[in-house]
Amino acid sequence: MATLLPFIYLLVGILIGKRQLNVKTFSSLVLTKIVIPLIIIWNISLHLEEMAWVIALTMVSMLAIFAWRHWMGKDAIRSLCFCYLNIGWLGLPIAHTLLGDEAARFVLAAYIGSSIVGNSIGANYLKKEAFSILKILSSPPVIALLIGCLLIPVGSDIEVYGYNVYVVSKFLMSFLGMMILGIWLSETSLKKSDVLAYTKSYAFRIVILSTVVLVVFGIGQISNSEIVHQQLPLLFLICLLPPAANIIVLETSYLGTGTSAARISVETMVSIVVIAAYGIVVHSLSL
Repeated sequence: MATLLPFIYLLVGILIGKRQLNVKTFSSLVLTKIVIPLIIIWNISLHLEEMAWVIALTMVSMLAIFAWRHWMGKDAIRSLCFCYLNIGWLGLPIAHTLLGDEAARFVLAAYIGSSIVGNSIGANYLKKEAFSILKILSSPPVIALLIGCLLIPVGSDIEVYGYNVYVVSKFLMSFLGMMILGIWLSETSLKKSDVLAYTKSYAFRIVILSTVVLVVFGIGQISNSEIVHQQLPLLFLICLLPPAANIIVLETSYLGTGTSAARISVETMVSIVVIAAYGIVVHSLSL
């Protein structure tokens, strides 16, 4: 039953969207400015050593994949859709429900790294403006990361006195994240040609990212590292995620267009079906 909860929240969002209740903007602000930062602060103050390498690896991987795609096509939006995935609104709720707290911590670290790189690319390749370290440092994930680092000396107090806040934040992250996706999907109209084209692009990305995961897994086996082996179900889950909804915000802000909306909508809907099937398999095999 717990595995189905994110999809129930998604259905709630779709129903809210159909009724045209104006809660998406407020819910997005609460999620990105308050809820996810609180979860980042909690985890960084208690588990920085476990998360630091994931943040760094995510940033390096995203930059490498973006550079490869951009070299092939010279289209920043397409390249961004290929490497900047919806880890925050979709990946975190699913990982927490399906694989537990430890997996969610891993995904949270990946979210921090992807947010830093995604917003950096947005400024440099879409608006063509000079790199601004101030903008990166002022983004909610980075602010939360810095606050979490400052609170490491009092981590034991955070764990005791902030536990209830953390529990509520975890629920809100799952509920609001999936609800917002549901509202957003209910508002998007698509053509049949879009569905076919972007389903193919989604499948292509899964193949490429899964290949990368298998290569890393092989390297881990050769070097006798258990980390990749332990996180293999989670790594494959990340491969199934659609592009980040934040790409639409970046494109609208910097280019004044919304060409990524159809692609992100199609890939999100397809990914929900694929992830649901993946969740059933993982749950049945108890991976």
